[in-house]
Amino acid sequence: MIPASIDLVPSPEALAHSQRLVGRIGVAIDAGGGWLPFDRFMAMALYEPGLGYYTGGSTKFGAAGDFVTAPELSPLFGRTLAREIAAVLRQTGGDVLELGPGTGRLALQILTALDALDCLPDRYRLLDVSGELRERQSRLLWDGVPHLASRIEWLDALPETLRGVVLGNEVLDAIPVHLIAWRD
Repeated sequence: MIPASIDLVPSPEALAHSQRLVGRIGVAIDAGGGWLPFDRFMAMALYEPGLGYYTGGSTKFGAAGDFVTAPELSPLFGRTLAREIAAVLRQTGGDVLELGPGTGRLALQILTALDALDCLPDRYRLLDVSGELRERQSRLLWDGVPHLASRIEWLDALPETLRGVVLGNEVLDAIPVHLIAWRD
């Protein structure tokens, strides 16, 4: 049941924003001769500069946004993951690579807990294609763990190699994928 306080009708500004994105996707379909691969459609819908869901500026996370993830509710999830990450890092050394780090709160919780466990990674690497979210992440991390700033690194693409831990929380549904159908 949807609470009565939630307005299901988008504002005129939100509708105009959506129409600009629809127009941009339409141009891409036309340019492709009436065809746009699913991964490209998904990338545009989510990450088109200034218009996509994650790059368009609207609030996504928290009570004022569209959804809430575990790290936004409590530090317990991050602390629990940090214990498992520490066990892996003690065996492998290396880095932590977090895919789609959202607000950066999980990274903050994990780094804080790993610091307390005396088991910091060589680098904590964050892969996020949203400039807006990267800015939020950097503010949160620089304010929360400034003494670890030299270990934090943002990536634009997956690294060629990695030793350590790959972490993805609430991100698989936000990765553009190829849609394949087998028939006969």
